[in-house]
Amino acid sequence: MRDYNERSVLQTIVNYGPISRNEISKKLGLNKVSVSDIVGSFIDRKLVYSLGEAKSSNASGRKPELIEYNSAYGYVINFSLNGNTLEILATKLDGRSLDYNITDIDSQSISEIVSKMEEMVSQLPDFDTEFGLQAISIAIFGMVYQGEVVTSPFVEIDDFDLVGHFEAKYDVPVIVENEANLAAIFEQDFSKQELQNIVAVSIHDGIGAGIIINTQLYTGNYGQAGEIGRVIVQDKGPKKRRLSKLPSFDSEWSQQALLRKAARLKKDSAYTLTDLIADFNAGDAAINGLIEEFCYHLAVIVNNLIALYDPQMIFFNSPLIDALPEILKNIQMKLGFMPLVPPLVMSKDVTYATLLGGASQAIHRVLHMEGTRLIFHH
Repeated sequence: MRDYNERSVLQTIVNYGPISRNEISKKLGLNKVSVSDIVGSFIDRKLVYSLGEAKSSNASGRKPELIEYNSAYGYVINFSLNGNTLEILATKLDGRSLDYNITDIDSQSISEIVSKMEEMVSQLPDFDTEFGLQAISIAIFGMVYQGEVVTSPFVEIDDFDLVGHFEAKYDVPVIVENEANLAAIFEQDFSKQELQNIVAVSIHDGIGAGIIINTQLYTGNYGQAGEIGRVIVQDKGPKKRRLSKLPSFDSEWSQQALLRKAARLKKDSAYTLTDLIADFNAGDAAINGLIEEFCYHLAVIVNNLIALYDPQMIFFNSPLIDALPEILKNIQMKLGFMPLVPPLVMSKDVTYATLLGGASQAIHRVLHMEGTRLIFHH
């Protein structure tokens, strides 16, 4: 019971602070003595601190002392690792960014990438925190099960133990998770809106979906839930082929695949996302037709996600859709036949969603608050 009460008090301070002991007591239905005792232990541990008396109060007499969460208790480091780039983001324990960097890692081995990660950590400035580094998160573009990378189409992890290696080197908890799952966590935890059931669709070099059901991340039995890039694209040929021979959504309609198709249409091997966006906005018929086909296939995927999970909202984390928001309107129109389509919205932060989702998981681990709703700053 003491552990439960401590978690509840800390949750209240994080989510609603600065807040007085009396307000905490009223919100949680705990007696003031218990709340004061718990808050005192948090102050001793430097998890929270006193701001002194409130500046204004409607009540007569002594003004209440306000308590605030100490986001400078420590910091967490968050990596995002895909086929081309390695990103690092350090944050305080309320999700506020401290430092960010990105570097290219094309065709490097996992040992070379790990060395680069350690180098990026060593280059971070000395942050003004009480106890320094507290945890590390690593986002992987691939399938992750219980902290181990099962498969990744972009990086050969081999049998390298990422968790064991970084825990041994830095003596802090290390979390490894799928990038789309972390994007979904970001949408939930960096929002003051109560989001119980959501799906976050991530479209980059590949495509995946992070699924939150009843506020909890759903990964399936072996971490395969949300691997929508593996969904088979319907065969248009006259002869049925083996399922193993059919194309997947990843191979046909990921951002990378889309650019390959556009490059063939334009006969330009160096064709980029910037070129595609410019040609679409200029009304290029071939590119507009390609985007229309992309919208059709993505609408099929979204239809299936709605049928399977009935989410409150579907978020999209995609540089392509961020640049061409009319894609979401197109999909919404294509799904007009459905009786109820949830809002289809862009991520609140296409650039940092995955990294901040990792920060959320890392902070939860540091505070021993897994499964508890904490509202972070964005």
